Amino acid sequence: MASGRSGRVCLSVFAVVACLVVASVFGPVALGASFATDAASEPADDSIVIDEDLPTNGTTVEVVVRLAEATVPETASEAATERRLENHADSTQDPLLEYVRERNGLQAEETFWLTNAVLIDVDTDAVDYEVFERFGAVEAVHENFAVSVPDQPAGVNAAASGSTAPTANARRTTAGLAQVNAPAVWDAYDTQGEGARVAVLDTGVDASHPDIELATDDPSDPTYPGGWAEFDATGGRVAGSTPHDTGSHGTHVSGTVAGGATTGTAIGVAPEAELLHGLVLSDTSGSFAQVVAGMEWAVREDADVISMSLGVTGTLAPFIDPVRNARDSGSIVVGAIGNEGPETSGSPGNVYETISVGAIDGNGTVPSFSGGQRLDRAEWVGAPDDWNAPQSYIVPDVVAPGVAVVSAVPGGYMAMPGTSMAAPHVSGTIALLVSIEPDATPEEIELALTGTARVPESYVPGSNATVDESDGATIDSRYGHGIVDAEATADALVEARGGVESTMANDSNATADRTDGSGFRSQPLFAVGALVLGVFLTAIARRRTGRR
Repeated sequence: MASGRSGRVCLSVFAVVACLVVASVFGPVALGASFATDAASEPADDSIVIDEDLPTNGTTVEVVVRLAEATVPETASEAATERRLENHADSTQDPLLEYVRERNGLQAEETFWLTNAVLIDVDTDAVDYEVFERFGAVEAVHENFAVSVPDQPAGVNAAASGSTAPTANARRTTAGLAQVNAPAVWDAYDTQGEGARVAVLDTGVDASHPDIELATDDPSDPTYPGGWAEFDATGGRVAGSTPHDTGSHGTHVSGTVAGGATTGTAIGVAPEAELLHGLVLSDTSGSFAQVVAGMEWAVREDADVISMSLGVTGTLAPFIDPVRNARDSGSIVVGAIGNEGPETSGSPGNVYETISVGAIDGNGTVPSFSGGQRLDRAEWVGAPDDWNAPQSYIVPDVVAPGVAVVSAVPGGYMAMPGTSMAAPHVSGTIALLVSIEPDATPEEIELALTGTARVPESYVPGSNATVDESDGATIDSRYGHGIVDAEATADALVEARGGVESTMANDSNATADRTDGSGFRSQPLFAVGALVLGVFLTAIARRRTGRR
């Protein structure tokens, strides 16, 4: 898939689209941004940004030294983008690594290319952090901060069901799959995610669970090459690691993405997608370096989707570059927004280029624990100057089932709450879309996903509601664009790309506002709108938004 985030289109372009589709449709449109020059070759000055909270009391501190990011040509393919990022990291890191090898008090632990960074142990008795100012490519120094699974929602308990089969509905799926309309896609498009690759980064996975099938390049190898990786706190790959879950969170999330139906009840949105899992959290916590290492592995393994139900509350700018570089390299990043309620969110879920996901309950209501807020660019301290985010934007992008979600855990099944459970419903939905339209760009997929999301007809948007310039929809920080509808998204994507939508959507009701009979509404994509959308998305694919 091609790269870049679907930007909230500039007003002038939106006006043109609106004129073309007057009174019939708001076409989801986005245009790219201009590209910045390579800061590695021409640093603005000799100063660097040093995290003021870093200890200086004589302890040895593990720090992330950030270097200038690569400039990637607009026309670069995903593979070329990945190579450019790696080559740029090698060339700019070499002088730093050579110095570290010769200097007492410094020890290099790991290098990264998805974000241009080196993890270094600094003996603060022997070395000051300002020593890194001698390298023109170095821009910042910060801690290898902790990352964790979102806290358990207050007042909402997980319920174990042991080896008991999950409860099925009439369609023999869990309630969450029915809520996102996944079975309708299976039937209408004859796919359950075949050909798509989803990498879950979490606490690990129980590959022996009957409803978990982990990808591997060699079924005889217990380390599951190509489908499993474990990373330590420094981001180093753990040699010889075999699949395991340090808790239950990772298996549960993985099951919602691509779990099977051995009990007779389907638990996974895209059960035929290739499931990869990177262990980046031990039990419930890990580090920034672990997460970035997992993302690099996922990109190298050609994951179409990177699903992360983890994060840090607040706006953590160090996540911006790895998220947007992953997307530029062909991997759509999906992230949970967090469980701390209104006016909160967590990174990397709230990074502009991430598809951020909040939760709903079985009635389609956003629970009190689900995060969401309007974010100002100024809140992202240390954000790249060339970041393509607008001055203000709302998270989450969409919402999905996140209360009493039943999925696999080691030894059986469990109902769990949280935006952690909502995010994999969206990751699985994207896997279905990739299976249906393997050449679709991230822009096309995201615009179809958000443009067809639905909200309860009785819902009144909150005070921070705004009109999203990319599709004309009214969004707020509770629902975002609304509840994901896998079939509506698939129909919109296929139509926008000039294909034939599902037979279910081609009935007499296809020209009316889509409802599911449960009091939900979403705006339809009419033929004229799809035509305009296709034209503009072709331009988007060529311009490749979000690049440096």
